[in-house]
Amino acid sequence: QDVSIDNNPVAKASWYAVEAFGKLFAPSTAQEAGNKGQLINIDTNKAPSSIQETLQRIQLDNDRSYFLSGEVDKLIYDEECIFSDPFVAFAGRDRFVDNLQNLGSFITEYDAKMVDYEVNEEDSIVQTKVMVKLELNLPWKPILAWPWGVTYAVDGETFLVTDHKESWDIEPLEGVKQIFRKPTLKIKKRVD
Repeated sequence: QDVSIDNNPVAKASWYAVEAFGKLFAPSTAQEAGNKGQLINIDTNKAPSSIQETLQRIQLDNDRSYFLSGEVDKLIYDEECIFSDPFVAFAGRDRFVDNLQNLGSFITEYDAKMVDYEVNEEDSIVQTKVMVKLELNLPWKPILAWPWGVTYAVDGETFLVTDHKESWDIEPLEGVKQIFRKPTLKIKKRVD
């Protein structure tokens, strides 16, 4: 289900084209971490049982660059979570997870550096800012690069993310234009 956002029709069409392209090339197919000195046992096969666990699982997702790798902890999101970016907004965790996994097959290289990570436990909000560079799996190997942020709103009763709002420090149409330009940047090869 799409949520209406008034945008440039060319930019919006490009977003849907990338989503469809990702589906075309998609593959067919308990952690522990510290939080303020405490060790919380995390079972990613279950929804979080506390706000602290949700916040920790958001951090773990960011540590593995979930938005580029496609490796996302889907159970921290409400099934009807609203996902939005400068192009479009929609409700539905499964669509978001599919899009991330499909996007991962569309990216050949990436580099992500956390610039800012703020947690407001009182309001159950996490705000991130990451400098992202990614190379797309197209013949001319375009590189997209800009600061990218996400605001996560967590429901205090269910401990689930109910709103995942992306922001880009670039005009959406300028971001789309980067797809069609010859790259001027390089990405350091990751060593996994």
